[in-house]
Order: sequence, then structure tokens, then C-alpha cells
Amino acid sequence: MTLKTKAFRFFYKAHIYLGLFVAVHFIFLSISGSILLFKEEVEGSVQEASAVTAEQAAMSYSTLLSDVLKKFPGERPLAVFKDDEHENILNVRLGMNDSKMFRGARKLMFDSHTGAELNAEAGKSSFMDWMLKLHREFFLGSYGKIYVGLIGLLYFFVMLSGFFIYGNFAKKVAFGEVRIKSPRHWFSDMHRYIGIGVFAWGLIIGATGFFLGISSTLIKVYQYQELKEITQQYKDVHGDNDHVHNASVLDQVIKTSEQALPNAKVDYIAMPDTQFSPPNHFLVVMVGNTPQTERMTQLVVVDAATGTQGEVRELPWYMKITLASEPLHFGNYGGLFLKIVWLGFSLFSLLLPIFGLVIWYKRKKATQAKGVSMETRKLSESALFKNRFAIPLVLFVVTAVMIIGAFILGGTFAMASGYVLLVPLILTGAVVLRGKRGNS
Repeated sequence: MTLKTKAFRFFYKAHIYLGLFVAVHFIFLSISGSILLFKEEVEGSVQEASAVTAEQAAMSYSTLLSDVLKKFPGERPLAVFKDDEHENILNVRLGMNDSKMFRGARKLMFDSHTGAELNAEAGKSSFMDWMLKLHREFFLGSYGKIYVGLIGLLYFFVMLSGFFIYGNFAKKVAFGEVRIKSPRHWFSDMHRYIGIGVFAWGLIIGATGFFLGISSTLIKVYQYQELKEITQQYKDVHGDNDHVHNASVLDQVIKTSEQALPNAKVDYIAMPDTQFSPPNHFLVVMVGNTPQTERMTQLVVVDAATGTQGEVRELPWYMKITLASEPLHFGNYGGLFLKIVWLGFSLFSLLLPIFGLVIWYKRKKATQAKGVSMETRKLSESALFKNRFAIPLVLFVVTAVMIIGAFILGGTFAMASGYVLLVPLILTGAVVLRGKRGNS
């Protein structure tokens, strides 16, 4: 037995048995993920307490936080950060009973222009929350997140092994050629071609799902490695810890951070001596201020007593990937149309485990009934379609470049990418419809 044959048998068996395990889970993940794509549209925007004109100046962070601490005396300020979806909303986290931990913290939302407190629960859907818990953790809590992350990793491998198997299968058939008389062969062929159509998207979904699933673990790694190093570096500076509740210096901290990185803006401020910051120092997360650089993240350490810069640090690679994984996973960075395209990929991917289970169910039956013609129906007679890797590679490159390019470049490119991503969807749909007509 040659090495190539051994490799094929390994990938073939791994694809079958791991695919069966992943299939049952992925059906639920695909359905819940498709619904969650439109979570914001279903729940709507947070209702602001007052109308804000474009000319109205934003409220001072120092003033806002000082007012909050007067309202909740004895609670420790943990973080101040802008809302991901609404630029005019500020989020504040307070550690109750002077806790440094973010778990169980008080969550507050404010209009950044007027300082009016907003109802964080307004418009929230209990159905969407239920779907999120299903998709994120299968209702199993923190261990469930890790479990879902491992499903994402296995899905990534199943997609890769499927591509390897397709290469061996496609030696004698053109892309889109479907055997239409045998139900088992019809399901097998459709399974392969749909898999090719969503291949690049599936790899991205699997990989980002894995990182999102283990995100809590990666944050702990960051705490014990990177953050521990920062804490050790600054633990003896201004050790009296008098500046933990000092909100008055917050505006100076923002100014210092923007001076340290002139081409970036403040995204997140971790207050001194918390779960995510060193003693007596602010840890400020900065992002680029253009659509092309807004995914680039750096840290600025700022002295809480003087408001002066300590240093600029890079986030470790695994934290950068984790931060990038959520928008890449849900496709929520290119407007409503990109979400609709994401839905198309999700629905096609939902057919993969369903067809795979049907193939497995029919595995013990004869692959071809006696006397039944193995008539096929081709999508095209073009030489391009007869090359077994030409169309799959084109679909892979187009999908991967558009998804990742839209994420990196943002703006107009992100919105336009949705139209280009229709190409793999249309071609996959053409195979499905052509095969369906032939089977009828």
C-alpha cells in the first residue's frame, strides 16, 4: 500500500467518523447561527434617553465616571469603553463590593453626549439570548464554550479532509457532474460540490469558532503571562494604591494615549489595579482610526498618578486572533447585505451534515441497483470544469480574499465584497438546481 493510498484511507475514515460526530452538532449550530446573524435587526438599537445632534460635543469621561461613582459609592471602577455597535454609547463596568473581577460586575450604559443612563436591557429578546446560549455553549456554561470550540476545530479538519477526498474523486469527473439515477450517489455528489462551494467559508467559520470557544482560556493565558509581566513591572510604582477610584485623571489618560499613538483612537480603558490592569496604571486599548486600521490593536500603559505614558505594547498574537474572530465568524462588519450573503453560506453548509447523514444511512445498501443506468448530468462542458482543481481553487481564492479583505479594509470594500461573494453561492446553487432537475 503506497503512502498516498494510506493517506487517502486515513482522511476518508476520519472524514466519515468525525463528520458524523460533528454533523449532529453542526445542524444546531448552523440554524442558531443563521438566526443570530440578525440579532441586532431583531432587537433594534438601544433607545437613547435624549436626542443627540451631530454638533453636540461628547461629555468628558472624567465627569461621567465621577458622576457614576457618586451614584454607586464604594464600588470599584473596572472599565470604560465605547459600544461596539453604537459610537455614542459608553459602557461602564463597576466591581461591586470593591471587587477587581469583571465576572458579576455592574453593567451600565450612558449617552456619551448627555451622560444620561440608558436601559441596557431595552429591546433585548429572550429568544435571541436563548439562541446565543445554544450557539455559544449548548447551555453548558464555560465548559460548553470550550466544547463548542472543539466542534469548530473538528469542523475545520472535516472540511480539509473533505477537500482531500474530493481531489481523489474528481480524477474522472467534471466539476458539477452529478450521478442522477442512484439516490446514494446523488447525495454523495451533491455533498461534495456543496462542500467545495462553502469550503473557504467553512474553514474560516471553523477556525474562528474554535478561537471564540476557547477565548476565556486564552484570556487566562494572557493574564498569567503578558498581564503578569506588566503587573510585575509596575507593582512598585506609586504603591499606595490611592488612585484606583480617581476618575478625574481619565481625560488626561485619553490625551496621553492619543499622543502616544497619533493615528489611533481609544477603544477600551481598563482602570488601575483590576483583573486586566497593573497596579496604579491604566491599560488603554487603542485601535486604528481608519476603516483600514480599525482592526489593529495596541496597548498603552498610563501612570494613574501623573497621567504620563508608561509604554506602548502589542497584544500577543492569540489575543489579536481572538478579537478578530467574532466579526469574521458572524460577518457583521459589512452591513446587512453581507449578513444576507453569510446566511446563504450558512444554509448551504447546513445541507452538508444532512446529506452526510443520509449517505451514512444508505451505506449498507448496494451502491448501484442492478440494471440501473449511472446517467450523469453535467453543469458545463467547458475545459475549465473538466480540470478537477480549477473551479474549486477559484472559489476558494475568491471567497477567502473577499472575506478577509473585507475584514481588513472595511468601509466600501466590505460592503462591495458581498456582491463578489455571490459568485460561489450562485455556482453552488447552479449545481444544486441542475442536479435537482436531473433527479426529477
